[in-house]
Amino acid sequence: MADVTHSSSTQMSGSLSADHILDGSYGFTTSNATVKIASVDDNLFLDGQTIISDGTFVIGTNASKKVIFATDSTAVAQFTTDGAFDLLSGKFLLNGTTGNANQVLKSDGYGNLSWTDLPSQQQAFGNITVSGQNTIQADTTGDTLDFVAGSGITITTDTSNDRITISATGGGASNAFKTITAGGNNIVADSSTDTVTLVAGSNVTIRSDASTDSITISASTSGDANQNAFTNVAAQGQNTIQAGSTTDTVTFNSEDDNTMDSRYAPDRDKVTLETDTDTNKMTLKNNIPKTFSMASKVPVVDTNGTSANVPLRNKFYNISTSGVSGISGGGANLGVSTRALEVTDSSGTVNDVLLPAKSDNSTLQLTVTDKTGTAHTIDMDVAE
Repeated sequence: MADVTHSSSTQMSGSLSADHILDGSYGFTTSNATVKIASVDDNLFLDGQTIISDGTFVIGTNASKKVIFATDSTAVAQFTTDGAFDLLSGKFLLNGTTGNANQVLKSDGYGNLSWTDLPSQQQAFGNITVSGQNTIQADTTGDTLDFVAGSGITITTDTSNDRITISATGGGASNAFKTITAGGNNIVADSSTDTVTLVAGSNVTIRSDASTDSITISASTSGDANQNAFTNVAAQGQNTIQAGSTTDTVTFNSEDDNTMDSRYAPDRDKVTLETDTDTNKMTLKNNIPKTFSMASKVPVVDTNGTSANVPLRNKFYNISTSGVSGISGGGANLGVSTRALEVTDSSGTVNDVLLPAKSDNSTLQLTVTDKTGTAHTIDMDVAE
């Protein structure tokens, strides 16, 4: 067919309102012909169903326009102005097949695509991280992660229960104390097999029992077993008594005054000690008779029931003697000392009641008459 050249602008015109033509109602029309578009180096041939170029074939737009592909007058795919490929029909065939349900496209790394089933491990971790260590990444969906037992560690698997057990082995004690503090200082273990040694100090014994895994720390018998005992007992104006041992005993004693006349009561001039083990109390009793104090007082009770002490006064009297020489002044009167009880009678006159000596000359005696008229002789205690 001979080439025909046309120059009619009318036949090449279209609708200004048309975005794109999908029904062929506009444009230049030829029948049973191939249109050749020639450039300097290349030629493009078009017929009713084919576009062929003998050079590099480019389909493109400018001025931010899309490239649209259509079938049956319907757009099915397009390249958007931002370079994205938009499959408007939502349908895709590979070698004429859509693949099976839930299959995906897989590349073999050489540009070849094929339909393939989804991996069965959809919830597996792709990365495993350990603080301070490099991240482990799965290379494929079927990649394997190996657990390696380090020193003192064993790893066992249980395929029936899908379980991995990691256990400490060897001499390591997982719950052992690494640091022990004593007296403000820290004892730190240098290794997992290090040993701490307990040393018995003064008056302390340490005993271990390997069968019961026990350690007993006791105060030794040479030490002070009674921590609340008094080591020293002191008395004002006296030497301090010091305990000679942990079981030493301090004794409180009351002794007779051997300078006293033996005719007095056995416990006179003594302090009686009484102990009470229930209350841990010691009672000291003064046994000097209350009836006669060391100041020679006679206790009496007046008509009102009030107790009083009437003192015995030292009195000196002259006694006529004969045949006694050496009396001062050369007279016959000898002055003697005695004790008298001063009594005031109803007239207000003070009279001295002289006390006769007891028959054994051990003391003075006072004779009184009670309200019944009965006379009583009382031995007066006048010893100093």
